[in-house]
Amino acid sequence: MLELIVNENCLVPEIKNEGDRISVIISLMHDFDDILDLCGGVLSNDQIALIHRLWADDDFPRTFTREGESLIIRPRD
Repeated sequence: MLELIVNENCLVPEIKNEGDRISVIISLMHDFDDILDLCGGVLSNDQIALIHRLWADDDFPRTFTREGESLIIRPRD
């Protein structure tokens, strides 16, 4: 599973790989160029495309879950 986490306290974007879950963690001050800098060479082109769809495609089916100060965005099953 690939997910995008927007956290208000995130100063530096990061990737967490926890087995079957890959989380890209950013804050509202980051843009997609920051995500590309972080993910280039780490994620596949398909994974980066999915992160972009989660980030920017209003027509892409996704779920939004609030956990504390984080908004977790995942593709809808």
